[in-house]
Amino acid sequence: MKLKQLLAGASLLFVTACGGEKTDLLFECPSPDGSKVATLYRVSDGDRAIDRETKLNVRPVSASFDGDMFSFSMRHGYDAIIQWSADDQLEVTYPEDSVLTHIENVIFGTSQTFSSNERIRVIYREKGSTHGYFMVEKRCFNALPE
Repeated sequence: MKLKQLLAGASLLFVTACGGEKTDLLFECPSPDGSKVATLYRVSDGDRAIDRETKLNVRPVSASFDGDMFSFSMRHGYDAIIQWSADDQLEVTYPEDSVLTHIENVIFGTSQTFSSNERIRVIYREKGSTHGYFMVEKRCFNALPE
């Protein structure tokens, strides 16, 4: 009987240790006035490429990151270029072979914890890539002086 309990406990430990979601922050891109931030991050729940999803979270800079609040997600694309053209206008460029799993063309304040009358319009563009990555050094563009 003890052997059966030991094996059941070991099986549970193995499943628990191998499971679980991992979140990696890739980069953050502040809005031109610095009041908001767009965060690109990757969520993995396994070792295969199909187990990874790249997501975008937009929030007030004063709010803490919440990986469950995202406005865009894709599989098979591991990179993006974020460009703020104004505090309420965002452009997301993603690899052309990506599989888009979630897109919001307008981010409303109520869903991302900023003022309910605020909204951010988002434009999405495909771009050729090398195996899902862009060969560029800079991935964040905004109107802030460098």
